[in-house]
Amino acid sequence: MTLRLGKPFIMSMIGGGVGGFFSSLFQLKATGLGLTGIPGTLLYLNEQLPLYLLVNLTAFSTAFVLTWMFGFKKDDTLA
Repeated sequence: MTLRLGKPFIMSMIGGGVGGFFSSLFQLKATGLGLTGIPGTLLYLNEQLPLYLLVNLTAFSTAFVLTWMFGFKKDDTLA
């Protein structure tokens, strides 16, 4: 649904980029690759878990706020 609307998709990509930036900044390391979000929590090393959760919250919050401010108009609704 976000790809069809365009702007929410771009805002979510920006949020993911912010999350990736902070992951790099904090030098987070995983024991595996492939899962993201809540299932991906199991892949991160135990001492890094709070930072991983903070980065996920930051990425989600950034995407949410940008979409709320710029990415969605009432005219874009489907129903």
